[in-house]
Amino acid sequence: MFRRTLALCLLAFAAIAAHAGTVYVPVPGPSSLGGASYEVQVSVTNTAPDARDVKTALLALDTDGTQRPTPPSTVQVQAGRSVVAKPGASFRGLLELSGGPELRYTARLAGTGPGRLGVYLPVITSDDLIKAGQTTALQGLLSGVGRATDLTLVNVAQVASQCTVSLTRADGTLIGSAATFNLPPLSQKTIGNIFTNADFSEVRAAVSCTREFFTFALLTDAATGEISYVGPGGSGESLLRLPGEGPACPPLAACFDVRGIVHQPTTALPVKRVIFTPVPGTYNKIHMTMDVFVSGFWPTNPTGLHMLFWLVKDKNVNMFGYGTFRGPDSNQAILRHGIGLTHPQKIKVVQPFTAVPGKTYHLDYTYDTATNFVELAISDNGTVVQRLTSSPNVGNFAFKNGENIVIDMGFPGTNPDEAPTFGWIYRDLHLELSK
Repeated sequence: MFRRTLALCLLAFAAIAAHAGTVYVPVPGPSSLGGASYEVQVSVTNTAPDARDVKTALLALDTDGTQRPTPPSTVQVQAGRSVVAKPGASFRGLLELSGGPELRYTARLAGTGPGRLGVYLPVITSDDLIKAGQTTALQGLLSGVGRATDLTLVNVAQVASQCTVSLTRADGTLIGSAATFNLPPLSQKTIGNIFTNADFSEVRAAVSCTREFFTFALLTDAATGEISYVGPGGSGESLLRLPGEGPACPPLAACFDVRGIVHQPTTALPVKRVIFTPVPGTYNKIHMTMDVFVSGFWPTNPTGLHMLFWLVKDKNVNMFGYGTFRGPDSNQAILRHGIGLTHPQKIKVVQPFTAVPGKTYHLDYTYDTATNFVELAISDNGTVVQRLTSSPNVGNFAFKNGENIVIDMGFPGTNPDEAPTFGWIYRDLHLELSK
């Protein structure tokens, strides 16, 4: 089903990591435009020291992608090399690629002929999908003589979804009424030439779906053969900040910060406790970030639990999260949580992870009862290298007068399986509490 060729280098786009092992590449048209020919090419690169297999499947346009009448194909990628997968000029729909975390994917609609470099295509990962119920904007859409805008909707969920699209001019006036589209599970739908021959420029498409989704548009010019990609607009809620600024606080959230070094365990002070006092009330989400420098593992028991954080409401029974590393020879990342549960009853998530001494890891922890989502994302130099995910055991949580958020870092070393983290550095603690 696929024509495969080995490439000695990546295509000329940045590679995208597939954290959860499976990614989806939308395969849109056109195959020809203005005398130029186009085909989808996906570069799959193996960063592992040995070969990796990639399972590939074609999910036809507007069909139930959970139904697989044809078994997936397998592509083997040798260590340090790339394979270029081409689903074929006639195929429209989703290309599914599933492999290990060492694989990197990049996609484009490649042009043939002089001057036809092609255009970027998205690789949809768990990082890129848009949450159910959220609205995203595709901006700068246009139409005119020979020009068209084709809108693509991708249902990333494994159940059916309904998407709503509305079009707005730059002056804020609507173009027609909102349109609704039903999408089968794990499917792609393309709405061609959304402006139906009228002339427009700088139009915004607002898109929302009842399940997790992705959307983009291709702008085409039949006279020149030019194609342009328009992806979801950037959000002003970005938590990036100017030099010297502290972390941004999301709207309607209460934020707490300890900047700089929060704790550097020593034999004299192995444990540090930070206490925040929230306004009494009922809440749905707690979000914490922190950087942790790993200097090494306790020589007495390197496989013991090395604490990242212990995040609770006053006591262990109401635990939002508790993260640890186990060093050689276990090499694990562990997350526990549970509200109103004894410690043996706490929910436990274990993932393989080799923490490297001398590195600083960024921890991003979310406990969200509104979306039934718990995740500890561990990043190395800006790239997420492991995710531990789960679900809360409560629908919300509350703080009364006198109740506090308590965060501990480090163990005293009195328990043989709880290793002190001498020489580690915990810094830039940021916590958000939302209703």
